[in-house]
Amino acid sequence: MKKTIKIFMALAMVTILFTSCDDDDDTNIPDGQGKVKVTLTDAPFPFEFVTHANVGVAKVELKTNGGEYVVVYEGSASYNMIGLTNGVTAEVGTTNIEAGSYVEARVTLKSASVNLSNGIVYNLDSDAKANSYTVSIEPALIVEEGVSSEVLFDLDVNESFRFNGSGTGIGLFEWITSVDWIKGCNFDPHFRVCDRDQTGEITGMVKASDVENAQVYVTVGGERIYTHAKANGSFTFIGVNPGTYTVYAKTKHGDSARSGEVTVTAGGTVNCTVEVEAN
Repeated sequence: MKKTIKIFMALAMVTILFTSCDDDDDTNIPDGQGKVKVTLTDAPFPFEFVTHANVGVAKVELKTNGGEYVVVYEGSASYNMIGLTNGVTAEVGTTNIEAGSYVEARVTLKSASVNLSNGIVYNLDSDAKANSYTVSIEPALIVEEGVSSEVLFDLDVNESFRFNGSGTGIGLFEWITSVDWIKGCNFDPHFRVCDRDQTGEITGMVKASDVENAQVYVTVGGERIYTHAKANGSFTFIGVNPGTYTVYAKTKHGDSARSGEVTVTAGGTVNCTVEVEAN
């Protein structure tokens, strides 16, 4: 069979849209090829002080086991990453490529900028410099003949956009208490990439006295992936490799807790609760 590849980027922000063929029509796939959709998603961010975290994507390429790169997206659009969290993704592009295994992704960026809620804009184009960034696809993307697939790009916005103020940078599990504290920003993109079809999801609830925007994380393949709890405490992780995990949550007051172990299966969704007690 042929396989269609969809490429998505996920984050606590936004996505890219590009279509070179009919997204969900597997009848128009040439022999020996599959369709791939690329999507984008995001990880946590001090979004109450940020209206836009823009990333310009010039090219997305996938590397075969034979060491060759195949272009699956090429354009000039810029995307606001704010909003791509808790399972929300944006479509970057859909195209047909040769059936086979793809083990690495290369993303070429052309620009980056941040708009603060007080009207200040930091243009970080000099940091992006149309640089190319490579990252392993884990699990590897398997493209089957005549079938559609999805490859997910998870941009950790909190790690990629580093705010400066009062002489220090804001890191994970730190909150900015005032937009006026922010005096600058640096851009150093951090991605993870996976075959969405071979991964699962973790959903759940954070229970705490101040639950909205509590940071929630799980360690996947030695790397932490993050999201924020919604106002009702709910959260979602997507693109999680099959395995057993513990989910952690922390509020802006420093209170923290963890769930019991949860087991993720390919294509499955597992639910858990993280109950945070005040220190």
